Amino acid sequence: MTRRLALLALWAVLMAPLAGLWWQAAAPDADVDALVAASGNWAMAWLAIAVVMTPLARMWRPLARLLWLRRGIGLAAFGASGVHLWLYVLAMRGFAEAGGEWALIADEAFTPGILTGWAALALMLLPALASSDAAMRVLKRAWKPVQRLALPAAVLALAHMAVVHDAFSLAMAVAGVVGGLQLVRFFPASRKA
Repeated sequence: MTRRLALLALWAVLMAPLAGLWWQAAAPDADVDALVAASGNWAMAWLAIAVVMTPLARMWRPLARLLWLRRGIGLAAFGASGVHLWLYVLAMRGFAEAGGEWALIADEAFTPGILTGWAALALMLLPALASSDAAMRVLKRAWKPVQRLALPAAVLALAHMAVVHDAFSLAMAVAGVVGGLQLVRFFPASRKA
């Protein structure tokens, strides 16, 4: 199997839970608020995995062979964030008159919890757009700093998760793991296999 096909298969597997949430949202009695929270949790899971892959590979060299999967996982995090946003719009539609969800979204947009979500999504957009081989060739040395925007996006997404989705304990646990593993970057790489 080529790497391209493997990445497509990985992306399909990672997006399957989100497709299920999308399907559930179509039901007339869907608990859209629960689906919004679930989609955010999936997005955060994929983003956290993407940003800890490098430190984990530094700690245990055999994992370095899997770093090429990071792109697919990061794109799945961005895709899950898109599903999260779509479900959020659906949830707002349930609270508004027809077409009034946009006014509700605008009213809520600058509250700290929601603003952190928008900022995280904006920061994830750039690495997602620059995740192709062509973008890597065009950006050259600037490619890596663009991809590193995923880490501040993860920090903002964790803040969003803690404030908006009443998941403070989960957000702090993920932040501890992600933050702790990021400290590995400051230590010399292991030479042992």
